[in-house]
Amino acid sequence: MRFYLVSDDDQVATEIRSAILDRGLEFPVANQCRIAGVPSLLSQLAPPVISSLPGWGARDLPGGNEVTILLVMPQDLEQGLQIIRQIRAASSHRLLVVGEVHGGRSLLRALREGATEYLDRMDLGNELASALDRLDQRLQRAFSVGICSAVGGAGCSLLASNLACELARCRKRCGLVDLKLEGGDLASLLDLKPQYTLADLNQNVDAFDSTVLKSCLTTHSSGVQLLAASTQFPSFTPIDVRGVGRAFSMLGRQVDFIVADLDRCLGQATFATAQAADLVLCVMRLDFVSLRRTKLLLDFFLSGNVAQSKIRIVANRQGLSGEISIAQVEETLRMKVHTQIPDDNKLILRSINNGEPAILTAPSSKFSRRIQELAAEIQTTANQAQPDR
Repeated sequence: MRFYLVSDDDQVATEIRSAILDRGLEFPVANQCRIAGVPSLLSQLAPPVISSLPGWGARDLPGGNEVTILLVMPQDLEQGLQIIRQIRAASSHRLLVVGEVHGGRSLLRALREGATEYLDRMDLGNELASALDRLDQRLQRAFSVGICSAVGGAGCSLLASNLACELARCRKRCGLVDLKLEGGDLASLLDLKPQYTLADLNQNVDAFDSTVLKSCLTTHSSGVQLLAASTQFPSFTPIDVRGVGRAFSMLGRQVDFIVADLDRCLGQATFATAQAADLVLCVMRLDFVSLRRTKLLLDFFLSGNVAQSKIRIVANRQGLSGEISIAQVEETLRMKVHTQIPDDNKLILRSINNGEPAILTAPSSKFSRRIQELAAEIQTTANQAQPDR
């Protein structure tokens, strides 16, 4: 799907482009022009993009060539109508017109001249969102898994890196996002050296598009696409919630799964990610402090409209002497422990020190087999949510 924008109003143009990019859709700056540039735009959209087959319009073309032109009406209504006629005479692409309703007069005239839809400029946010909902009917999107803990040292990053590698091994398309904004460890656990990070993306959210995202992704040998956290510690770089959302939307169009390592401090960006995730894995140690704080975290999630049905409790490093029993955990949390990951201290230390995920170096270990089972369950859940996956 491609978008082209014609506008002499820079403020409205920025709002439209941001709304499209926030959905993860493509919108290169070169696809935007002023009204004076319409002839050049139409020549850019000339055949073979426009099909010459009888009965075919641009929206019917195979290969993702569907085109939508957005026109922001100028102050002069007659000039705007002339532009609509000019566009319609040269192409059969979908044409969305943005303008003031003026009691319906301009709306009706624009539709008669060939506009596909007319969006009320006075309520542009809602109007554009509804129009994009109708246009962007994707059958599939990335299934997202947020991994978090209420305490440090629970093993979230280790679990996230290994789970992502296993999902990538099965599907070859998995994104991994480090949302531990004050210095995450995913790059170290995968022995990667990102050139740019999530913090860099948020330096200029309005200019952030798929090209910028691509430059910030670092590919692991397993196929995992890593979007790393800031490499500085401590990092005081502000993270824009909209920038994080845009990163997930864009990455979600390139992969089958996204695994997000969430900051236990649950700032605005990380909490919004947890709310939007398809599945949330709450990782805990089997000790009193971890149990108490996990209970507080679950209460916070439920009060923040994170559905309990998508939360899974993961007991990590299970099997240590003196640990709290699974029965005690389930009684306190009033939830079943979904996954128990056995402790394997030597394997994990070697994995961390070498920057090599255990799922790749020791796939037959008890730790790795449990990760494989968890990945298989996630794939089943994703397939049930989207049968065509």
